Amino acid sequence: MTDTAPPAKQSIDYAQLLNALNQASTFDLFRLHAIINNELDSPERIRRIKMSLSVGQKLSYLEPASNALHECEILQLKPKRAHVFDLTDGKRWNVPYYMLNIEGADVRVHHEVSKGLSRHAISVGDVLGFKDKHGVEHTGKVLRLNPKSVTLDVTDTGRNIQWRVSYALLYRILDGQAGPSEELLIEGECITDG
Repeated sequence: MTDTAPPAKQSIDYAQLLNALNQASTFDLFRLHAIINNELDSPERIRRIKMSLSVGQKLSYLEPASNALHECEILQLKPKRAHVFDLTDGKRWNVPYYMLNIEGADVRVHHEVSKGLSRHAISVGDVLGFKDKHGVEHTGKVLRLNPKSVTLDVTDTGRNIQWRVSYALLYRILDGQAGPSEELLIEGECITDG
């Protein structure tokens, strides 16, 4: 039994896959959906997943509504689902085995900056930036993923305001820490030319 996640596995290039799916017809997508569902419910696949899990194991699962990984601990292994304690929200959930990120795969969808961000590249809780129609830059935390836009909680105006912003206008913000009069600190090591 291990309490640490395994090293991240090289995962599928989701951006490339999404590009290919954009070329597919709606019927092709439906057919692919049916094939994937059959694979997800495969008894052999479920058996292999269960064999790699143990009660007390800590890992993560992908929560589709927020498009974010949630850290969890396995409480019980049921026939088709794992009973987990979600370390993110403090609740107990029964999640299908296929939602568990056993290999520690990178689930981010990497994108071309010039095209903004796609819905698949954003998770609830991410901090993103955008420019309003007057060219003023704003940053905010993602509250909700909508079909055509993101709801952001923007606090850079001195008060909390919710904005709905098109995916195409969003960009990532460098994550760091700074006090009111301090430089931005990024975890890492400073290297100076000697």
